[in-house]
Amino acid sequence: MNPLILLLYLAPPSSDPSVPVGPPISALLRINQTIESYDEIGRNCAISASSFEPVPVPSSDFGKFYEGDSYIALSTKEDKQKKLSWDIFYWLGSKTSQDESGAAAILAVELDDGLGGGPVQHREVQGHESNEFLQFFKPAIRYVPGGVASGFNHVDINAPGQKRLYQIKGKKNIRVQLVEPTVKSMNKGDCFILDNGRDLYIYVGPNSKGTEKLKARAAANQIKDQDHHGRAKVYTVDSSATKDEVATFFKELGSGSAAEVPEAPATDDDLEFEKKVENTVALYKVSDAGGKLQTEKVGEKPLKSSMLKPEDSFILDTGAPGIYVWVGKTSNTQEKVEALKKGQVFLKNNNYPAWTKMIRVVQGAEPSAFKEYFAEWRDATLKGAPRKP
Repeated sequence: MNPLILLLYLAPPSSDPSVPVGPPISALLRINQTIESYDEIGRNCAISASSFEPVPVPSSDFGKFYEGDSYIALSTKEDKQKKLSWDIFYWLGSKTSQDESGAAAILAVELDDGLGGGPVQHREVQGHESNEFLQFFKPAIRYVPGGVASGFNHVDINAPGQKRLYQIKGKKNIRVQLVEPTVKSMNKGDCFILDNGRDLYIYVGPNSKGTEKLKARAAANQIKDQDHHGRAKVYTVDSSATKDEVATFFKELGSGSAAEVPEAPATDDDLEFEKKVENTVALYKVSDAGGKLQTEKVGEKPLKSSMLKPEDSFILDTGAPGIYVWVGKTSNTQEKVEALKKGQVFLKNNNYPAWTKMIRVVQGAEPSAFKEYFAEWRDATLKGAPRKP
């Protein structure tokens, strides 16, 4: 059964008394605990906060993310035994404020606590989202300028005369990212979508793959529905286009010609990073004695679950895939928030990119992907010999 997604973005509390505030986190839990149908889980719910107010995102806008905002996504799953499990993703836009990103982390922990401490928590960064997160937003995830909570405005995407050029990136899971509307931003290996405020033009790079053209078309239809209320026309400029059709595209772009489109870049920075990072799995005990993060390597492969102590916090460094921050089940809310901060300091101290994947897990609710890094794993609820993960 596919997971049900509740998506929220953070905004300052409204000073207008006529604007309704979402129910507190306890209301979300009551709905989850009393529902008659799985389809009702997570619907029409919000959580409250002192400095930022999570606002539900309508399903029609799923996939459209404002760069100046932060978002929280709650994924609810139900297994064959009707048991619920959750994943909490908090997404940080490239221009989100430090206060807002901190509020997102705290709200994610509060939501986690309200759900009994069982959810796995994921930090997602714009442009470097995990496949697990991207798969929730079909046909594509799209970044648009603006933001409420960080002092920006949610801009009028369909403002007359505004011109936007989107680049289509990705294979299985698609990202639609805004680039400068000039021919210099384009290349022959990708597909691009030009939105002139009235209509949409899909430019298919001559060296792009056929599947990319299909995904670009799906993304253009998404933009048409979300930003133009389904009224814009969609034109495709590919190898079968006439000279006049090609000329029209560059006239609308206001820059260059087909001959001036640059060649595709030879390398991918993300792939280069992943190639450079040695995939050595290591487990570290972490503490902040004296106000400074201290790490002590506990071991490398093969790891055992007995290395994890409930009174401490640990970081499992898996190399390019990212890091896990593990905390004991007795940790309080503040300790759980601090655990994520320790993870960020760990990334900085080890010269990892700020967008490196970071997942926080709590003792007793470890996902199978975490357990697979241990040659022996003993669940707290099990007795007897350790089992293979």
